[in-house]
Amino acid sequence: MTLVIENISKKIQNKQVLKNVNFELHKGEIVGLVGRNGAGKTTLFGTLSGELLPDFGRVGLDGIDYLKTTKRHDQLFYIDMPDNWLRYYSPKRIKAILKVAYKDFDEAWYDAEIKRFGLNNSKQIKTYSKGMRALFMIILSFASRAQYILLDEPLDGLDVLIRDQVKQLIVNQVMEQQTTVLIASHNLVELDTLVDRILLLKNQTIDRTFAIDENKDVKKYQLAFVGQELPAFLRETGTIIAQTGHVVTIVFNDFTEDIGIKLASQEFKFVEELPISSEDIFRASFAEEAYAWQQELEGEI
Repeated sequence: MTLVIENISKKIQNKQVLKNVNFELHKGEIVGLVGRNGAGKTTLFGTLSGELLPDFGRVGLDGIDYLKTTKRHDQLFYIDMPDNWLRYYSPKRIKAILKVAYKDFDEAWYDAEIKRFGLNNSKQIKTYSKGMRALFMIILSFASRAQYILLDEPLDGLDVLIRDQVKQLIVNQVMEQQTTVLIASHNLVELDTLVDRILLLKNQTIDRTFAIDENKDVKKYQLAFVGQELPAFLRETGTIIAQTGHVVTIVFNDFTEDIGIKLASQEFKFVEELPISSEDIFRASFAEEAYAWQQELEGEI
């Protein structure tokens, strides 16, 4: 079973938020969704779930448009966080409501997880702390037994110990139930240890899909340059992550042979390639914007 997102476009107040968004979600995988603030991640989630109607495009499931069919709307689970209608109900009452909407709702598992994490089954969700609300939403999502689950910043507000337990919960449920999970997050370090691949939302569309080992053109180096000034080609072709004196850590979005030749020149005392991460790829993907912004600042000085 595959969820196929085809050419999804959406305007809000005459502003183009999504344009020709295309990707697929396969059974039993965890996929990350990243983008800058305001890139449209929440709008995309709302559109995929049917909370917002797309201006164009379709969400295909088993050959039919999921957003237009009247059959089995319990295959996808998403509830916008943090201020939604659930906040006025207790976990006990929410269970009674969701059982109607999701025919495969797993009551036994839901009750056991609520008890395991010490959540009050009788208090309204609005009385929970931020972390407790996030934890409850994850439990509720998987208890629905929907095939596709959309999680928006699911680890936000959780302390370190609970976060590790929740990450293990997500992985276990995906393995046991073959659930498909799409996670929107700003924490790329967390995604590196959790997801199979990452979708980058940029310029209103999916700019690229990547797994770390598939991005051979993205390179990260630490180097020390000779002379008083940083070689100009570094800023022009890469994204500088850190600089202490003459020692620079830099990521190249599109590493070429020509860059390699320049790094091997006498302009540098040493050059060492470093392991790449999702955060590095994210930074490199916005290298042009960062460089243009830096040039603009320098022009104003």
